[in-house]
Amino acid sequence: MSLRASAVGVALAGLLGLPVLLLAGAAPGFEALALQVAGGFAAAVDAVGWVFIPQFALAAAILSLALQRLVTRAAGAVLEPPPAWLDPAVESALLLGLLGTISGMVRGFVGVSPEELEPGPLVYALGAALRSSFVGFAIALVGVWVRARPA
Repeated sequence: MSLRASAVGVALAGLLGLPVLLLAGAAPGFEALALQVAGGFAAAVDAVGWVFIPQFALAAAILSLALQRLVTRAAGAVLEPPPAWLDPAVESALLLGLLGTISGMVRGFVGVSPEELEPGPLVYALGAALRSSFVGFAIALVGVWVRARPA
């Protein structure tokens, strides 16, 4: 884990947690929830690496479009064709997931000789690498659903 990755994680966690912190006075115990949200986001950036940041942006865009289309269908209104940015976003989510997996695997194995290989850190690195693919495929699946034409 590099200092830069940690700083990015903390900065993004702060931005994510800011609205929660602003509401902290509204209910007792809200501060603890805000700290958990910010800590979880920082941990996600550190665990998956820099790939999490564009994945998060793609997820937000695709999920908001999915919600909009779901509400439009429920209201019985006519769906417009999906926006032109959706196809590249779906492909980018898949490729970012694979890139994160490769990056995580390299991070897990780089500079380690077979004699120095310890299973704990290696399993952690491979788990983070696979989470990157999981997130990428999950985002892409939602995008494929959004892209589908109504029957």
